[in-house]
Amino acid sequence: WRDWSSDVCSSDLTDRGLRRWRVAGVVASLVAVQSVAAALPQPGHALLLLPSEGPVAGLGDGLRRGFVLALEKSRGCGLPAVQWSVGWVPPDADPAPLLKGRRLPPVLLAPPATPLVETGLLARDAQRQVLLTLQRGASLQQLATRPGSDRLWPVAPARTLEIDALVKSLSDADQLGFLLITDGTSDQQLLADRFLEGMRAQGGVLLGPDVTARVVDPTKQEDMKLLGSDAEWFRPSSLVVMTGPDSPLMKAVLKQTWPKDVSLVWPVPPRQRSDRRQVGVDEASRGPGWKGFEKSFRQRWGYTPSVVEASGYDAGQLVALSAAGRNQTPADGLKGFDPSIGARPLCDAIKARVQGRSARPQGVASNMDMKPATPPTATLEVIEKQPDGARKIRNFNLGAS
Repeated sequence: WRDWSSDVCSSDLTDRGLRRWRVAGVVASLVAVQSVAAALPQPGHALLLLPSEGPVAGLGDGLRRGFVLALEKSRGCGLPAVQWSVGWVPPDADPAPLLKGRRLPPVLLAPPATPLVETGLLARDAQRQVLLTLQRGASLQQLATRPGSDRLWPVAPARTLEIDALVKSLSDADQLGFLLITDGTSDQQLLADRFLEGMRAQGGVLLGPDVTARVVDPTKQEDMKLLGSDAEWFRPSSLVVMTGPDSPLMKAVLKQTWPKDVSLVWPVPPRQRSDRRQVGVDEASRGPGWKGFEKSFRQRWGYTPSVVEASGYDAGQLVALSAAGRNQTPADGLKGFDPSIGARPLCDAIKARVQGRSARPQGVASNMDMKPATPPTATLEVIEKQPDGARKIRNFNLGAS
């Protein structure tokens, strides 16, 4: 575990420092609970938990850089140093045992893909507010039914919002007849169900013999042959393919010949070449403060941020807002955040909180209209790519302004 305040972060979090503390965090996560608890610092304002290993561990650096930038900006607004700590948790682990004996700050930041049942129990039992920094997938569907969900705040928009943007794009273009297939994975099946529900609400029609999304195995020649004959017979305006980028199903669909007027629709940006029109959605959500954030982030860290860094920044804004509040109990860490009022630049939001008023900062990854158990909305880019490579981008803001 490591304790920082915002006046130390800017000099200490170099790339070398990040790697050093990553190693230290892996070791710390393996130490006996009693010895960890004995050495823990005072609670401060926030505790940032990051994955210690595994595929999601690499997200930690991006989250932390965005988080640090927000706290640095808050110092520029006149807010005293925000006291925060960082700790590492093994992937999918219950964080509660590693926090046993620790005095917890008002706000906890859960690691990406945290187990929601255990994290909700921690929030409920400890009476603390928990920010879900990068919880975007299928687990959000049941979040409202989890224990402690009234203290769990998703920071990043759900992936289903990307599907809503696709639905809006196709319905606006009056492309309402479609075939819908999926690679059969649980996340893609969830997105397919969301797409089907949304299109039907807009008057869309699922063509062919299926009543739900068809699972297609690209290794089975008969699956692809049947799909091709259905496309020839029913002549849909779109073949909607719920799968990941460069997946076997995507490659098989791009390789096959389709009727001339069929558009290929993806839940990801259309980066591959095809002799058919393609429509896809960029997974990078945007909020009203994105442009200023992107410029500041590039100046500070030297690369273009993604939704990972942006989510870390928005989490940092919420922590700064919490630290600016007065006469708050540890159980009311986000009491002064009100998603229903107009969004303000961070300095104006902090000033309002210092004066005892509620506030809502401008989001960079979203519209910052999240609520407990409810992810925020955002602006998303739907990309149309023609066979000659020409691209047209439309922005869809599916929430508050």
